[in-house]
Amino acid sequence: MSTRTSATPATSTPRLSRVGQRGVYLTIRITGVMLAVLALGHYGLTHIVNDVAETGSTFVTRRWSSGLWIVWDALLLGSALLHAMAGMANVIRDHRPDARSAGRWIAIGAGGTIVLFIIGVATLTYSIIGTS
Repeated sequence: MSTRTSATPATSTPRLSRVGQRGVYLTIRITGVMLAVLALGHYGLTHIVNDVAETGSTFVTRRWSSGLWIVWDALLLGSALLHAMAGMANVIRDHRPDARSAGRWIAIGAGGTIVLFIIGVATLTYSIIGTS
C-alpha cells in the first residue's frame, strides 16, 4: 500500500506571487475592456462624427473645455498605461527567471509608467488652465 503525501513540490509558486499574478491578470482584463470602450468612443468622435479634415487644435481645445472629455481622456491615458505596465510585468516575469532581476525590471517599467502618466496629467492640466 502506497502512502500519498500532501507536500507541495519545491517548484510551486508562493501564495503571495499567485495573488500578485491574479491581480495582474484581472488588471489586464479590466483595463482591456475599458480601453475597448474608451478608444472606440475616441475614434468614433474624432473620425466618424467629426470631419477629419476639420480636426485640429481648435477641435481639441473645444473638446477639452468640457469636463466629460477631460475625464474621458484621463481614463483613456490611465487605463492604457496600466494595461501596458501589467502586460510588461507578465512578459518580464516570463523571461527573467531570477526574481530579483525581474523585480528590478518591473520597477524600472513602473517608474517609466509613472513618468508618462505625470506628463499626460500635466498636459491635461495645462490645457484646462490655458483655456480659462
